[in-house]
Amino acid sequence: MIRRTLIVLLLFSPMLPAQEEWTEADVEEAVEIATLAADSRQAAEAGDAAAQLLLARCYLTGSGVTKSTDKGLYWVRKAADQGHADAQCLLAECYKKGQGVERNDTEACRWWVKAAHQGNLEGMYRLGMAHLSGEGVQKSEQLGLAWLERSAAAGHIEAMCSLGFCRLQGVGCAQNFAEAAILFEKAAATHHPNATFWLGFCKLHGVGTERKQEEALQLLLKAADALSAPAMVQLGRCYELGLGVQADANKAFDWYWSAARMDNTEACYRLGCMLLDGRGCKSNKDKATKWLKKAAEKGHARAQQKLDEMQKTP
Repeated sequence: MIRRTLIVLLLFSPMLPAQEEWTEADVEEAVEIATLAADSRQAAEAGDAAAQLLLARCYLTGSGVTKSTDKGLYWVRKAADQGHADAQCLLAECYKKGQGVERNDTEACRWWVKAAHQGNLEGMYRLGMAHLSGEGVQKSEQLGLAWLERSAAAGHIEAMCSLGFCRLQGVGCAQNFAEAAILFEKAAATHHPNATFWLGFCKLHGVGTERKQEEALQLLLKAADALSAPAMVQLGRCYELGLGVQADANKAFDWYWSAARMDNTEACYRLGCMLLDGRGCKSNKDKATKWLKKAAEKGHARAQQKLDEMQKTP
């Protein structure tokens, strides 16, 4: 049975890259995935909601089976209709992204509501964020904050981070920098890049916590290593202004460049400014214009102002 499964997998599996040589670990993993998909199908067809969700994920990702969004949606809907909260969240995500179905924020929220009322942490978090934005559900900062608080209190990392940002900005509540810093620290303990960035930001500027620039820089570097574009921008500012480090325009330029290539709007603006002024690089008006336009197109007011000033200057 195992030998037959392996032969089929080697011939037809779409999920594994072509390799010149298979290691023993590669073969064992391939057999395990194919067997898991086959076992899940049997249990799913027998009505097991957990197996239906697992099979749906196999189809949606192409793990052990030929990738099929339609079949993935069929099985995730089966599980969701049976009340499986994780399946309800996955189905909501499909509607939110328009994956295999027409994008529908209202329908996404309908499934997040079902999951949230079962105590599902992801469902509570996503419903909270929906209430904050008003996408697919009534906009209400109070309701949004309430769902985030419930999810964060139960340990949902993204909810902790979002709640910390609300405390920092005073969204739906009075600003409380100390509580924001505590939430970021809890989330950052799990190595969450966004939380690590915000904790670094707080320590760098002494927001809600003691100002410790050396610790802040280490946190920002850690977040940047995890591809946090905001952390890269903040590091660029540190080197540009000499915050906790010796000012170095070249390093500032490099950090802005890295973040700009990830389409960070603020980085595009700052990179354009440096190219225009020739700081950390050779002055290049054409390249400066390119990056400033990119930032302006995303609504960056100062980038548009800079472009307007450039047009007036001969």
